[in-house]
Amino acid sequence: MRARSLLLLPLLAVAACSQQPGPGQNVAALTTLPAARVCDASLPPFGFVVYARDDAPWDAPPNGRIAMANDGAWCQIRFEHAWINMLIQAPLTVEQPPAHGEVLVGSIGYSLRIAYRPVPGFVGQDHFVVRLHGPDPWDIPVAVTVSP
Repeated sequence: MRARSLLLLPLLAVAACSQQPGPGQNVAALTTLPAARVCDASLPPFGFVVYARDDAPWDAPPNGRIAMANDGAWCQIRFEHAWINMLIQAPLTVEQPPAHGEVLVGSIGYSLRIAYRPVPGFVGQDHFVVRLHGPDPWDIPVAVTVSP
């Protein structure tokens, strides 16, 4: 498998035509969430983007991952989604809620956010699914590991 370098061409905001809420979803809440003392969260770049030195666009479903401590605070995944040569600002919704916590979704600028907080005392595995709406809707599964 060859290494690829990401080349996103000019940034243009694209909001989903009839989806609400749109860009800037839950900004106030997301910027004031207390951060967990241990939070390792990731979601690989995804969407329909053109790579340098690559003949074809890349298009693959994402899988999010959160490893965190349960100290009553939140762990956030920050990510961007691209469609052709544009970054997308589109609303997120929780399609399948977690069994052992709560999820808050939204966006700040082009940075889309998924925030998770486990219920008090929970330690173990959890899972939820978030949907990114827009021209090419995506379901984003997120696996969570919570430690004490």
